[in-house]
Amino acid sequence: MDSSSGHQVDCPLTYLTLRAAFLCALDSLMHNCLSPRHRDDADGDFLRFYPPLAGMAPQIQMECVLQTWRRWTSQQSDFPNPLDARIFYAATELLAHLAADNSHPMLRVLFDGPRRIGHLNDHWLPARARCLQITRESRFSQGIQEELSLSESAGEQFLNPDSSPCHSEIMEILGKWRASRGLAEWGSGLLTAAEQELVRDFFEEHPGLTE
Repeated sequence: MDSSSGHQVDCPLTYLTLRAAFLCALDSLMHNCLSPRHRDDADGDFLRFYPPLAGMAPQIQMECVLQTWRRWTSQQSDFPNPLDARIFYAATELLAHLAADNSHPMLRVLFDGPRRIGHLNDHWLPARARCLQITRESRFSQGIQEELSLSESAGEQFLNPDSSPCHSEIMEILGKWRASRGLAEWGSGLLTAAEQELVRDFFEEHPGLTE
């Protein structure tokens, strides 16, 4: 986003952050449903990087990522809302975490998406992710670092009741279980056709996860 004009620009790193978050949530959902005894909840929850939202159902994490992607690509006037900002924060942390281990198996899938941006898959990627986070979060949201500091000092997940994160959208999403039907269609440009088909097939086989 151009901080002076408010106009959103096409950014390959933003695409990568949201793609990483979606793939992480999808992987968690698949393991949760297919191999519940062998999943690692911590590694499969990209929102662990923003503890107040950690533990959200993976299908709802997927929905949130795709909603943020759709809002970003359509350049909605009220973008980003408080939830968008926190999705971006956690997703960027995830990208930096993945990029720090160049042998991580998810990196191959991450770059094997609809965009051909393999040139970014180098030893500078963790630094690029950090730069993106620093420049973007300074204008995307207020209070994220304050909330994380309070969570750490209080030893619990903390949402400041006097700040924007407590907008009804965030509070409602925390307890949600059923994702929106047809959410795979929101992933155009972020997911491959095969990935979209996988998501559609999965939810058809597990109708209790959608509404």
